[in-house]
Formats: sequence, C-alpha cells, structure tokens
Amino acid sequence: SIHPPSSSHPMSDDPRDAAAAAPTELPESVEGRSREIYEEWRAATSPAERDRLQVKFLKGHPFVQAKEPTIYEFAKHRAEVSGFRLHVYKFRKWLNSKKGYPYKRAAGGMSDDGLYTVSPMLRELMPRGLHRVTLTPVDSKTSATTVLFRGIPKFSGLVACDEDEESNASASIFFYDGASLKDAGGFYVTAKSNGENAKMGCLVADGVPYLLAGSKNTCYIWPAEDPYSKHGEANNPKVPAQFICLLYSHFYLNLTAEQKREFVELMTTKYGTIMGEINTPWYEHVVPINDLFMETYTLLDARGRPVHPKTSFDFFKHFGIDQRFKTISVPPPEKSGVPSPDKLQEFYETKSQIKMAEAGYPLDAKQPYVNHVYFSSHSIQDLDGVINSIRDAKNTEGAVLYLTDAKSDRVIGLVKVKASEYVLRRRIRENLKGALFSKLSRGEVKEFPVRERENNKVQKKEKSPAKILPLKSHVRIVKDRIHKGARALTHVPGCKEHWEEWAAFGRGFAEWWVSSRLLNGTNPEQINIDYVLKEAKGRIASLFAAYASLNSKK
Repeated sequence: SIHPPSSSHPMSDDPRDAAAAAPTELPESVEGRSREIYEEWRAATSPAERDRLQVKFLKGHPFVQAKEPTIYEFAKHRAEVSGFRLHVYKFRKWLNSKKGYPYKRAAGGMSDDGLYTVSPMLRELMPRGLHRVTLTPVDSKTSATTVLFRGIPKFSGLVACDEDEESNASASIFFYDGASLKDAGGFYVTAKSNGENAKMGCLVADGVPYLLAGSKNTCYIWPAEDPYSKHGEANNPKVPAQFICLLYSHFYLNLTAEQKREFVELMTTKYGTIMGEINTPWYEHVVPINDLFMETYTLLDARGRPVHPKTSFDFFKHFGIDQRFKTISVPPPEKSGVPSPDKLQEFYETKSQIKMAEAGYPLDAKQPYVNHVYFSSHSIQDLDGVINSIRDAKNTEGAVLYLTDAKSDRVIGLVKVKASEYVLRRRIRENLKGALFSKLSRGEVKEFPVRERENNKVQKKEKSPAKILPLKSHVRIVKDRIHKGARALTHVPGCKEHWEEWAAFGRGFAEWWVSSRLLNGTNPEQINIDYVLKEAKGRIASLFAAYASLNSKK
C-alpha cells in the first residue's frame, strides 16, 4: 500500500520559494474523514471488509460522485448496480477557490489526471471505473451476493507527450507499493488499442452465473446463458457499452460447456476483470477501424491490479482469444479511398456499418470478435531502444509497458508510450475541430449557413456578421493553428528535427479535406454538411489514411 498521505506543506514567506513550497497533495481539511476510512481499509484483512470500506471511502470523498443505482429484474434475482466516478466538476471549482488555488501547480490541470495527481488515496481506491453489484434472490431464501466490478487502476504516460490531458501526472507516482523504475528487471510491451474502454467480468449467485460488462462508467448485467440481446439493446452507436456486451456475450456462448464452467470459476475465484477496448468502425480516433471487434489486453486480480502479462495472454489463448495484429502497428486499410461528398448521405444510409449498428449489428455465429493485442517481452536494458521504436511506429496509438520487478517478477507499474504520429494527428484533429468543424456546425462559414439540420437539432438563426467568415478565411486560420501547434510539440521527441514536416502534413490535410469534402465552397448546394461533419467526427482516421495514401503516391 502507499504511504499515508502527508499534510500540505506550509507556504514560504519568500515568494522566490513559492514553487518549491507549493502543496502537492490534497489537505486534511478536504480529505480528513476519508483518511480515517483509508487507514481502516489498509488494516482490514478480509476481502469483504476491504470492499465494504472501499465503498464507504468513495461515498464519503468530496471529489467522488455516487451515481443513482440501476435495477435489473431477472427470473431468479434482482440486481442493483451502483457506480462511482470522479467528480471533476467539483474538483475544478475547488481549484479555482481561494483554498484550492495553491494546488493548481501540483495538479497541472483541472482534469481527472490532475485529481489523481494530488490524491494518493484516490489513485489506490478509485480505479478507472468501479461499480458495486448486488444480486438479491427473488424468493428471499438465501442472502444477497455483492461484488465490486473494478476497472484498471489509473496509470500515466512515461513523459508529458504520452498523456492526452494536461496534468503533472508522472509515471512514478502510479507505481505499486512504492516501487519505481529502478526496481524493474524487465518489461512487456502491449499494443495500445485505439478504441474505447471496455471491462468484462462474471459473478455467481445461488449457482446462477451472470456476465458483467461495460465501458469505464457503465455496467450491465445479464444471465450468462442468455444472449445479451434478450435483456438489452445493441442499436445505439453512441453507446459503446452496448456493443461490448454484445461481443462479450457472443464470446461466452461460443465456449464449450466445460470451457464455460472453467471460465466462470476462474473469473469468480482468481480474477476479477478482463480489460479491453471496443473498436467501432463508426467512431475512430486516429487509427482506422474497418470492422467491429474487441481487443483484450490484461486480466485484473481480485484486488483490481493487473496480473503478470504472461498470465493474461496464457488465459486468453486458453479460451480461444487470439492475437489480432502481428505487430504493434495496425495494417493500413486495403482501400484508402473515401466516398465523394455528394455520395456521403447514400453511403451512411445504405452501406455504412453505422446502419448495421442501428439495426442491431447482426453477428456471424462463428466469427471471433474478441481478440487480444500484440505483446512482446524484453529485458530492462532494452528499454530505451524499444521506446524509440514505439515513438517511430506508424498507424498505432503506441504501447503500454508492464514493468516487472527484478527480484520477484511481479508487475510493479504500467506506463504509456505514445507514437509521435499519433500525438501529431491527434493535435491536428483537435485543431480542425476547434477552428473549422465547429464553425461549420454553428453556421459560421459564409458558404455553409445554418439551416434546419438532421433531426431538427440545429434551427436557423441569425449570426453576428463578425462571426461569419468566408471558407478561405477559416482555412487560413486552421492552417495557422496547425503550423503553430506542430512547432509547439517540443515535448514530443523529434520535434526539433521534424516539426516542419509535421506542419506540412497537417496543412496539406486541411487543404485536401476542404477540397475533397467541401469542394472548396464553390458548389455548397451539392454538399450535405450534416453528413460531412458526421464523417469528420466518426471516420477522421480513415480520412487521414486516404490523404496519406494520396500523398505517398505523389
């Protein structure tokens, strides 16, 4: 366990010492009662007592929000699912208050990463997703069964460029039991799947197995022997958890009777959660996704910590979960073209996988939709070289490194390493969203005024003339942002040597997108801007790939 958090450091009277004396952990006035419960939790010996105290701690913490329970009714049990999440809004308000302001420097940002940075107790007791699940028998002849369904503990990037959010989170503070990089004797590389958080579990009540699944902040439950579709829908592309449940149920029901028995036993006695990411072809980040699939990457033990990677991947192999990609990089799509803008509406309404999703996404009975990520094992002496190869990798978000203790070989910490291409393209995407896509959505581009949009979500209204600019002006602004943004990536290795090349790619992509999707504004009546923006939001990685393919041919 971590050492008990220290009280906040006194501020120096000398302003020159302000930075050094700034407090680094939340003060006792904020976490006081939570600390008492935390100490009880550390002293507890039984798993049930530790779980009870963990829930008590979370319910009482000022920056944790307990969600309203969801009730499920089944033939033999009534399920109550209660979730917890970080209350980042309250944390932001506190940081902006007189009492909280001194902690802004330590947090580095008003995000969940910033909150984890200044609260060692939350790092240990509030994983990335946690739900309390209670099954009560309808006949009341037996007692209720309660479990905590945990997500993976928070871990950090190796350096600043490996984080998506601004914070002062560093890898060292997220290592387990006070360990550090110097204690590592080896490490495993696991590919960082570029999808959405997925977690899967299992519990047994009165001899009846149930499956648990969801995204970071969601949890669904249903009888394991029933297909998920009997108890829940999977027709809303905006809810990844529905498709996590769909694929997990498909995986389980394709196991043999003996495999099911063994799987349930292991997942309820030895392990707690299977962690993965759901990849949906209608919502890409930076890596193209052409099919619906799930990639698993680790098992969590009963405490919620990642087990040794060899244990995880042996488990996956044993239950028929195979590796999807041969390397850390995803193969580029066979077809890098995209529909012309006048065909986008037809594509989305007839051929796109989003239409399949809205229709319930029919699955092939024998196709394995659950795979595992690429992994490899290394000596700690290879760390620098491996990190450099990850930074240089293409068509990948990067990797998660599992560092193992030199003496015991147990996992002592996880760190993220992002590929430089991913960091750059994510920055370009955010520049486009802020300086162009949002302007089109709000009707602030002269050639594409606001009109009545799909589902009447956007109504016609007058815009201030100062806000409405010609398309070419918006393009000039976004290209300038991309240029400055690439030059500002000084925390990314290779920036000094490659920033001009990165900027040229981003500016070129913006020009190509405006030309190929908006026809440079010359024929706006041919453009259905709703579908252009839908593509930009959900298929940006495929658009990057199409431009890169054309660029390489030139």
